[in-house]
Amino acid sequence: MVTTVENFKKSKEFFKNGDVLNALESFDKVLEHFDQAKELNKTELLQFLNNLSQYCRDNNLKNEEAMVLRSLGRTHSKLRNHVEGLKFSYQALKIQKKIGKKLDIAESLVFLAEDLEISGNYDECILMFTEAAEVFHEMGKLRKEKDVIKEIDRLKAFSKEIVEDEYIMNKFHVDNY
Repeated sequence: MVTTVENFKKSKEFFKNGDVLNALESFDKVLEHFDQAKELNKTELLQFLNNLSQYCRDNNLKNEEAMVLRSLGRTHSKLRNHVEGLKFSYQALKIQKKIGKKLDIAESLVFLAEDLEISGNYDECILMFTEAAEVFHEMGKLRKEKDVIKEIDRLKAFSKEIVEDEYIMNKFHVDNY
């Protein structure tokens, strides 16, 4: 998709000019259409974000660094490198909690929960979603809180279903055949 490649070029241009926030905003558009963009070099995308992260560390741009780490986490998740994705997402959340920007914290918790769900860690996922819902509630972002609560309810129902299925399979020795 041409727009995805163009957004990546814009990201690189913004970074070259030292504009980290616009570079990330443009990069987020790359991630939105990532699955359709076969012509993007995945190694180049990761290297770009690593360079951006180093720039933020070198210039003590903590908020921007957290946002880059979050993008690194999301990118790794898109590439199905879930362990790496979770690592970067946890690092971003740690920085954002130190800074104290509630909206960034809540959004990072949601991204982290989504990644945890993919990895199958439902209990931790529910904890992250619950914390995000609480932060959205504190901020008065009731629509976002409601959306997150729907995700929690969906996961709890799914977890209950899994437990019931496992009980039935064990009771009737389904795996023994």
